[in-house]
Amino acid sequence: MKLFLIRHAETEHNVKQACAGATDSGLTNHGVIQIQRLAQYFRDRPVQFTRVFSSDLQRARLTATGLCQQQLGNRSLAPMQTPLLQEQHFGSLEGTRWKPRASTSRNTPSKAEPVTGPSYMEEESEDSMRARATSFLRDYILPLLLGNSPEEEVVAVVAHGIILRVLWKCIADLFDPADIFISPDVDTSGIPPGSPLTPVWSNTGFMELDMRPKPLITASGTLSQPAPPMATFSRWQMVILSVNSRSHLLDLRRTGGGIGSATHDQRQRTLDGFFRTTDSP
Repeated sequence: MKLFLIRHAETEHNVKQACAGATDSGLTNHGVIQIQRLAQYFRDRPVQFTRVFSSDLQRARLTATGLCQQQLGNRSLAPMQTPLLQEQHFGSLEGTRWKPRASTSRNTPSKAEPVTGPSYMEEESEDSMRARATSFLRDYILPLLLGNSPEEEVVAVVAHGIILRVLWKCIADLFDPADIFISPDVDTSGIPPGSPLTPVWSNTGFMELDMRPKPLITASGTLSQPAPPMATFSRWQMVILSVNSRSHLLDLRRTGGGIGSATHDQRQRTLDGFFRTTDSP
C-alpha cells in the first residue's frame, strides 16, 4: 500500500495565526491555488488514488475533493468523509491567536484563557485524539492493508496538522522500529541519531509511506520464520518516502494586495469549476 498523509490547504485562520481546531475555517484564495497545484502534481506524476479519505471539516473536504476531480480516468472517485479525522478541538481557545511552542511541532495560543469558570472548556486530550486515530486505522486503513485485493491500494488521507501527527504515531506503533526505513531522499539532518521521526505538515504538504510484507527470503537466502499469531505486522515493513513534501509549491507566489490571503468567495467561481479537468493523453 502507498499511503499519503496530506494536510489541508491554507485557510483564513492560518493567515490570522488563529487556532481553528474544530472551527470550520474557510479557504483563502491562495489555498485554492495550493489545492490545484497539489492535484495537478499527483495527476501528472502520475499517482492514481484508489481511495481518498478526509476530515469532514470543509478545509480538508475541499482539498480532498480537488484531488479527486483532477484524477485521470476515475471520475467516480470522491472523498469518504469522517469526523474521526477532525483536528484537535481547542476548547475555549478556539479562535485565539497562537505562537510556536518551543522544541515541539505543536502550536499554543498566545493569549491564554482563564482556567476556571463555568464556560471554560478544556482542549481535546492526546488520548482522545489517539483513540480517534486508532479507530480510523481499524475501520478504514487496516482492512485495505490486510485485504486480498489483486491491485495495490493507493490511499490519500487529507486532514489537519495535529491529528496527522497523532495518526502517524499510531501507524508507526504498528511496526517494529527495525522495520521502518527512511528513504535517502528524505532530509534527516535535523533528527538526532536514535530519535523517532516527528513530522510536521505545511498547508498541502504530504508524507508518503510505502507499506508491504517483508520478503519471504532473507538476505542470507533462507526462508524467514513464521510470525507469532498476534504479531500482525511483524512480517511487514514501512518505507518513509517523503516528509512534508512541497515540491508542487516551489514556484508559487502569493497574489499581492491582500487578494491571496483573502477568504475565497465561492460565488465568484465554484470550486468544482476551478478543479474540474478533462482527460489528456
